Order: sequence, then structure tokens, then C-alpha cells
Amino acid sequence: MIDPRVKKVLEWMREVEIGSGDLTTESISPYSLHSAGRVIAKSDGIFSGREILEILFEPGGNQLKVNWNVEEGSIIEIGNEIFSFEGNGAEVLKVRRLIEWIIGRMSGIATATKETVNFLEKYGKRLVAGSKVSPIFEVFDRKAFETGGGIFKRHGLEDTIYITQNHFLYAGGITDVLARVIEEIGDARKALKIEIEVNSFDQFVDANKSNCDIIHLVDLDDKKIKEVFEKGDLNKKPVLHLNTLNDWRDKYADYFFRFCAIEELLKDVKYFRNKLVIRRNGDKCEEGK
Repeated sequence: MIDPRVKKVLEWMREVEIGSGDLTTESISPYSLHSAGRVIAKSDGIFSGREILEILFEPGGNQLKVNWNVEEGSIIEIGNEIFSFEGNGAEVLKVRRLIEWIIGRMSGIATATKETVNFLEKYGKRLVAGSKVSPIFEVFDRKAFETGGGIFKRHGLEDTIYITQNHFLYAGGITDVLARVIEEIGDARKALKIEIEVNSFDQFVDANKSNCDIIHLVDLDDKKIKEVFEKGDLNKKPVLHLNTLNDWRDKYADYFFRFCAIEELLKDVKYFRNKLVIRRNGDKCEEGK
């Protein structure tokens, strides 16, 4: 199910991209021309973004026909046709950059996520989304991350108590902050999870004996990670956050945790290359040009 906020984000993107109109397209032709074309993959990977693009195409209505050759999560190779279109070419030209950006970002995330999921599965671990997000575009990233096989648990700031280092600096240590939180939420505690980020062994010890549900190990180097798992006397399975997959060590496979987050996946996106090729009046266009 698509997040209802997606449509709002797409409307905002169209407003930023097009504004009051596409002066270039309107100058070339004062009326809409019947056109055809396609979007071609210029990379190998996992496709993501179909449902998002279908919403983007809605303003074209019956004037634009889109024929899909891939489903969400399909494996695609260089040269594969992702979709073809026919009808009001102006509707496509106006959002050409958005089409390529959405496919590029979402398929890039889905592809990198799938590769990471496959890697972690060899060690019996599962991939969850990290704490670093791209504001606004998180509604796209979530879909792409899940398409790649990752688990995206959080929905926003309104449904989880998620306490970070900045919250401790703002309001005090773990014990004081948790006491105030539990007092404030009252009976809602039964329905709300409390998650805490820790970045030292001492913080972990305090969190481990506290009334929280999930502990996130964030910004810990290999030495601190080893200390937590080998000396921490864990009674809760924490979530291990690593900056990159290169930070993984084989010994982590035996540590007492199930979920791992790789922050770079949604922070340093490797875009999936693709290209929109448009033609008119049935003229055949050369692939990739």
C-alpha cells in the first residue's frame, strides 16, 4: 500500500519542476502533439518506482497510455525497456526529469538494498532501515527499501518514542529522560515502543537495564561493539548500526542481535541510470539516443 503522503510530495515536485507551465514545451508547440517513446535501463539492477510513477502520470488521464514491461522488484538489465508510452507527449516532457530521477533513486536504493540483504542473510542477520533519512523523499525511499527486501519499521515521529543523543543533551541522561517520558505518556506506554540510541558502553549498560524496548548501537567502532556484545550482559537484542557494509566483521555473526542497519544505503544513494527516449509520428528512434 502506497503512503498517502506520496501524492502530496509528487504535487510539490511538479510545482517546483513545472511551476505555472513548461515554457520550453509550450514554445515548441502551442498545442499538444501525439507522441510515443520509452524509458530504457542504462544499468543492471532491481526496478522500483512503478506505483509512484503511476501517480505522477495521473494528470495525463486518458490522453496518455503507459505500457509497463516490468513489475515492482523486477530484475532488469542494461537495454531493457522499463515502459513505453503513447499519447500527449507534452505530459511526458514536462516531467521527464522527475521520471528519470524517481527511477534512478528508487531503483538505486532497491538494488543496493537487495545486495546488502543477500550479504547479511549469509550471517543470519536481517537488514533494517537506519536512522539517517532524506526528509520529504523518505516516502519514496521506504518503498524502494522494502522492494529490495529491507525492513522499514518506523513511520514517522508520531508513532514511536525514539530517543537520540541530542535528546539526552537537551533533557538529561538516560535514566532521567526515560522517567519523564514514561510519566508523560502514561497508559499509552502499552501501545508505544521506546527506542534509544547509545554510542558508548556506559550508555548501553544504562539502557540495557532500563524500561525501553529497543536499543540502537549507533556510531560505535569495532572495539566498542566488541565490548558491548562480549561484556554487556545483554538482556535485549539491540540493533547494530554500521556506517557502511565495509564496517561488517565476520565475528558479528555470533553476536546477540538479529537486525543490522547500514546508514549509507539511504544517505549515499547510488543512482540507477536510465533514459527517456521520445519519438513522434511513428518515427523509429535509436536506442539510448
